[in-house]
Amino acid sequence: MRDPRTLGYLLALGSAATGAVRFNLAVYAKAHGLTLVWFLLGALIVGILCSGTHVIVKDGLNGFGTFRGKRVHALLYGLLMAWSSLSHFLALDYINEVVMSSLAQTTILVTIGLAVWLLGERFTAAEWVAAAIICFGIFWFKPWTGDLRTTGFLIVMSGVMAGSFATIGAKRWVVGIPPRVLMVWRNVVAFVVVGIYILARGTALPEVTPWTLMACIAAGILGPYLHGLFFLQALERVDAAKATLMSRIAPVIVFLVSWAFLSRVPELKDTLGAGVLLIGVVWLAAVRPAPKRRNI
Repeated sequence: MRDPRTLGYLLALGSAATGAVRFNLAVYAKAHGLTLVWFLLGALIVGILCSGTHVIVKDGLNGFGTFRGKRVHALLYGLLMAWSSLSHFLALDYINEVVMSSLAQTTILVTIGLAVWLLGERFTAAEWVAAAIICFGIFWFKPWTGDLRTTGFLIVMSGVMAGSFATIGAKRWVVGIPPRVLMVWRNVVAFVVVGIYILARGTALPEVTPWTLMACIAAGILGPYLHGLFFLQALERVDAAKATLMSRIAPVIVFLVSWAFLSRVPELKDTLGAGVLLIGVVWLAAVRPAPKRRNI
């Protein structure tokens, strides 16, 4: 495929799809007794093995250290992404899951703002309309109900900022660090952070069944490996804000997978929300991109 923009959008959609299936696997595992934090740790182990194998096959053992002067960026990326994920678990001690999810959706707004401000990314009028449609669809999926406590709010928003800055940084760093290598460091750092969290909380080892183990392995391949890899590869080809917007179609895929495999009959509101997101994504992919602007 010669058009890098089209390929970038397809990779962002692939990231959304793998992330969505991973989410459904987490829901399945939780329903069968495997807590989300242990599920995440297991998936990260699989992600480390997959991304590490990718680097060895492609670059050999020397591939892990081929980015002189950039290792600190890779470690920072891993730390930011680890906190972005872990903050959601910590916030649940103070606010309910619905409020946490609603707050977490503001990542899209923060990322767009930072991309325009720090990276000099531009939107045409048509692209702003597409972005508005996508954002409307995102918040449609996450109704705001429940009490909002200050501590929970600060924890979630710190994770939102971490995830947004990780995306902005990754857009700059993928120029010097191959995405497959960046994913190894991201997964290793995330594993250490989540492991420390489990030890600090004294979380007991849950009972694992063959089915939850298979779900964890599949999630590790789809999530910490392919989900992140596809998104970083998308950032090599398209703007950070637009790649993020395109990847936000994940709730639609979650909605479809839940309908097909978990027998969850969709409500009219969910169906309409999925339609809004699809309209926004198709619109964004169809319009002509804005001209580039140099950073000052």
